[in-house]
Amino acid sequence: MPVTGAAVFVYHDFVEDPVATPPPAHAYMLGQRQFAAQLAALAAPELRASRLGDVLAAPAAGRFVLSFDDGHISNYTVAFPMLVARRWPGCFFIVASRVGAPHALGWRELREMAAAGMEIGSHSLTHPFLHRASAADIRREFEESKRILEDGLGQPVTLASLPYGTAGTDMRAVIAEIGYHAFCTSEPGLVSPRTDRMAVPRIAIKQRTPAVFLANIVAGHTLTLATLRSCYAVKKVGKQLVGIERWRRVRRALATVTAGAGS
Repeated sequence: MPVTGAAVFVYHDFVEDPVATPPPAHAYMLGQRQFAAQLAALAAPELRASRLGDVLAAPAAGRFVLSFDDGHISNYTVAFPMLVARRWPGCFFIVASRVGAPHALGWRELREMAAAGMEIGSHSLTHPFLHRASAADIRREFEESKRILEDGLGQPVTLASLPYGTAGTDMRAVIAEIGYHAFCTSEPGLVSPRTDRMAVPRIAIKQRTPAVFLANIVAGHTLTLATLRSCYAVKKVGKQLVGIERWRRVRRALATVTAGAGS
């Protein structure tokens, strides 16, 4: 029996040829054709692209959100035109201190995207690890980011997402106190009426993710979701055993070896 709920997908960067991109970043870099194929798979009549705010208000089955972390310029040059062509919304989470930096979105692009109906949220001020951050550090990261983005866009910023996928124990309360209405995590799952708005599940899309996977997720395929959750649980235990930083070093090393073996 399918699982009922709405899906929130998270993308990062886009390139013309992801295979030519050095590891480890290439795992989250999608080719333009791959992204187009995934959008085509989600264009089924029974599915509906939605704004994150609307999904949280009414998380019906068949609805999905396309979110984007980090604020890469390719979000504007690749993803934004494809969304506009389909009249679909997107939710873009921005690292505030990087606005206008090389290869990052600038204020002109962000304002244009916001004017076109795209949601703009915070992905922190500096994109740090937050699993050991104090409440004061968390407040600084998301309060200052909110202020910068709101000043630059001229509109409220009420959505945020977690950098690196690992949160501190008291993050939810601090994020809510700052004035955010929702906080997206990296834990896989579907959004239901019972979902905590300060712990919204999302599903990361990687270079090896096939287009049919997205359609299966939105359809609530039990086995696909169970496999995702199992993989996430294994990674979580691994991070707890060896530490976040060591886990990331091992992952980078494995990605380099895998890329070398395939070249």
